[in-house]
Amino acid sequence: MLTKQVVVLNHTGLHTRPAKEIVKTAGSFQSDILLQKDTKTANAKSFISVLSLGAPKGTEILVSAAGEDEERALQSIVALFENKFGEE
Repeated sequence: MLTKQVVVLNHTGLHTRPAKEIVKTAGSFQSDILLQKDTKTANAKSFISVLSLGAPKGTEILVSAAGEDEERALQSIVALFENKFGEE
């Protein structure tokens, strides 16, 4: 299992569009991908689960990936956060 801490950088936080991007990207990998905010954990392949994190700008999230393509999966999800989901 690989993990990396990220910060929500986009101005509007994890709203509908970024959540869809996460789910779409996570769904393209076989690995299990989880997002953790404080004590809440979300399955990155579940839209409702990701939205339930309620993560505004500045929130720290631990991204973890486990499986045969975990390295690429982790890099892809982290890149979404780093690129502000294409916003701003």
